[in-house]
Amino acid sequence: METDLNILIIESDPSISAGLEKKVKHLGFRRSCTASPDKPIVQLETLNPDLAILGPFLDKETSLKCIHKLRIIDPFIPILTSCEENSLSEDSTASFEGVHLLGQDNEPDDILKVIENALKHRAEAELRPDFPSLIGQSPEIKSIRQKIRKVCDKDITVLATGDTGTGKELIARSIHYHSLRSGGPLVKVNCGALPDELLESEVFGFQTGAFTGAYRDKPGRLEMANGGTLFIDEIGDLSLSLQVKFLQVLEDKAFSRLGATLDKFIDARVVAATNSDLPRKVREGTFRKDLFYRLNVVNIHAPALRQRRNDIPLLTHYFINKYCFEFKKEVFDIPDKIAKLFLAYKWPGNVRELENVIRRAIAIRDWDFVFEEFNLENLSHENERISSLDDHPLPPVWGDDKIQKIFRDGNFSLKKVSKAYVSEAERQAILGALKETQWNRKKASKLLHVSYKTLLNRLTEFDLKP
Repeated sequence: METDLNILIIESDPSISAGLEKKVKHLGFRRSCTASPDKPIVQLETLNPDLAILGPFLDKETSLKCIHKLRIIDPFIPILTSCEENSLSEDSTASFEGVHLLGQDNEPDDILKVIENALKHRAEAELRPDFPSLIGQSPEIKSIRQKIRKVCDKDITVLATGDTGTGKELIARSIHYHSLRSGGPLVKVNCGALPDELLESEVFGFQTGAFTGAYRDKPGRLEMANGGTLFIDEIGDLSLSLQVKFLQVLEDKAFSRLGATLDKFIDARVVAATNSDLPRKVREGTFRKDLFYRLNVVNIHAPALRQRRNDIPLLTHYFINKYCFEFKKEVFDIPDKIAKLFLAYKWPGNVRELENVIRRAIAIRDWDFVFEEFNLENLSHENERISSLDDHPLPPVWGDDKIQKIFRDGNFSLKKVSKAYVSEAERQAILGALKETQWNRKKASKLLHVSYKTLLNRLTEFDLKP
């Protein structure tokens, strides 16, 4: 194994960083460097790491942000992370190519084995230059990842549905690159981009002399997808005549070029996507029922961004770093008032709209255009109400009488006062959130920006009950 790799250790505690660095050198790696989790992406790039290790006590959100920054710098960099209670879970790391779990008490040989496996994985990943990342930790995104893992190694047809800009193509790419066909091609057909005549020749190909101007044989995209995956985008836009041809491909795994007399057989998996309401089209007679059932073996629905608002901060962080890095600019932080507006806005264009807004803000170094160009009618009243909590701080926890009593206490100490005050402030904040959400603990945890488990622990600690 190479021992001259430059290993980057990311940890907020300098003593833990020093301990990890010492362990890395003991394993025989001569070069290493350390960085704090909030180090700007441009400065991380100058460290030029070959492999990264995330410290064992980074929380989940911080770990994800570090992974995103490293992925922007080098899409293939191997990343090692420990799995503690507040760290990345196996479910999270499985969604990121090249993130490997490192146990807490591994022997040196075990650590070397993980590093060796990570480097081997990098060599394989470099063959897939456009490997996708599904950014987010919402229940909706986790459900999509679970479905992808369940179907990726099974050669069945998948239909991805959802509004424009929700990431249906990312789902198709993720299925392909996690499948047994990942070594084969991923070929895309956009049914809404071409008229029927051109689409037919583009998909099925043609023989010499099939029509005026057909001076040579041309293979279609179906043949190009042989041994891999065919991604049919916007399949709801297909005409009825072409739907018949696609049905034959799905049922018989065979087709014929335009002007040909013999069928060609192909071995390709089909993943289709649409933003149309196909059941409604079936009822209206504009989409074949048999084709719909043949496509809809497994359905994966990509939710609108407004349905997974808690992913917006993570997506925002990712796109800011991505475009600051791409445009060679210093990280341009988002103001609090804009961040609140992002959470309240309904995002009719979904993730694609969010990405384009951030791209423009980074390019012109200004966020104020958001207030001018957003359709403020698309604000969610629920999120406006929630955001308004920040504009109305909680009342003081202690009055003057309480403070004077504390000073007169013979056991007075600043440490005890601080702990008691923070504890009471937490109690009041939790009670306020629970009242705001009618004691819905999951909603309250989101409102307080803490995990559900943390909230349950605090409820037990403060003995809070409805």
